[in-house]
Amino acid sequence: MPQYRGNVGNLLQHWVLCELVAESGRHFKQIRFVDAFAMAPLATERVRPGPSASLFDHVRDRTHGGTPYERTWHQLAPNRSAYPNSASFFTTMWATSQRQSPECDDIEIAGADWRERFERSVATSDTLTYLSFDPDKFDRHGSDNPRIMDPADLDAVAAALEPIRGAVLVQLSTYSANRDNGQEAVAKAVVSGLNEAGLTLLARVRVDGQMMSLVLGRHAGSLGEIGSLPARFDSWLSIRP
Repeated sequence: MPQYRGNVGNLLQHWVLCELVAESGRHFKQIRFVDAFAMAPLATERVRPGPSASLFDHVRDRTHGGTPYERTWHQLAPNRSAYPNSASFFTTMWATSQRQSPECDDIEIAGADWRERFERSVATSDTLTYLSFDPDKFDRHGSDNPRIMDPADLDAVAAALEPIRGAVLVQLSTYSANRDNGQEAVAKAVVSGLNEAGLTLLARVRVDGQMMSLVLGRHAGSLGEIGSLPARFDSWLSIRP
């Protein structure tokens, strides 16, 4: 059964994603989107939502939400009993921004671990490539768990990005709960690991001291609204049940 958490982590990850897609649509006509930790297109079973469940439910049930994230979520799941994945948000948002059908060219579903797929070229786009990573967490000390990212994985990402000519965006959303993986230390490790591929930190959007979404980019100077993401997310999240 396709599952989702229904917590503040979902709100953070996909609010940021939708804002990035909306901004990208104002500057690019094509985009290559890669989701390294994809879930089912529409998850229907909610598991272990945790203490932020009421906030998630409030956003889900609002009828007057005006953000791209809320509009797209309600469009994809009008009965609000399911939750879309990143590719569903992206496809619908991009089709809206470009005023075209929600069909994509050159779709690939790689069933193996993303690390195996990244050993081959990820993209040759000369426009915009957007990589999305949503692991269980980033462990700066290393891990053998494929659901966790660590510094060695950043080397794989950097190598895959090196030959790409066009603009690049990387969104890495992570949960920092233990093993000395505070947000400051994790952000420093991620930035250091991707600097070799020419990426710099564009925004760090955080909530509750644990959830964080890092946005890094290369040749993405035209996307001028990215720097305001943290303040705009804080303002949006200040809405309480």
